[in-house]
Amino acid sequence: MGYYTEYNLKIEGCDFEKATEVIEELRESSDGAEYALNEVGESAENCKWYDHQKDLKEFSKKYPDLVFELNGEGEESGDIWKKYYKDGKVQLCNAVIVFPDFDPRKLS
Repeated sequence: MGYYTEYNLKIEGCDFEKATEVIEELRESSDGAEYALNEVGESAENCKWYDHQKDLKEFSKKYPDLVFELNGEGEESGDIWKKYYKDGKVQLCNAVIVFPDFDPRKLS
């Protein structure tokens, strides 16, 4: 067993062609990325990529001017996050789910 997550990767700071080259290089250097991402960084399938943080921290050092945005949605409800990687560093942003207050004028 294990915990499955759907991953999507975007790269900021380059055009689409360069981004696809960088994604292919990542997929070749990381077994987890190869299974998690397709050629353009979209989810290939839900998978277990436990080393994604270690892999992307290290890989982002090769491209210090680029920002790697990895989006994840785990199998548990509400497990949605983004991680931004730049030059070996990471910022985690967990989703915040907010419900609006009750408004009787919106009743139908």
